[in-house]
Amino acid sequence: MADTIFALASASGRAGVAVVRISGPRACEALTALTGAPPPTPRRAALATFRDAAGEPIDRGLALSFQAPMSFT
Repeated sequence: MADTIFALASASGRAGVAVVRISGPRACEALTALTGAPPPTPRRAALATFRDAAGEPIDRGLALSFQAPMSFT
């Protein structure tokens, strides 16, 4: 895969929880940009503050990292 992509992985519509999946060669870079912190240890959840493009906090949630080939799409 040459592209880094993201997609909503939870059900569409209004919900209290959303899952966004980022895949590709720059996925860790994208997660770092979203949280301002390096990705957590693979296969471990970490509480993170998700930020907008200006760096302002927009929400808190869990960040997880699954490194290939130990992941499945």
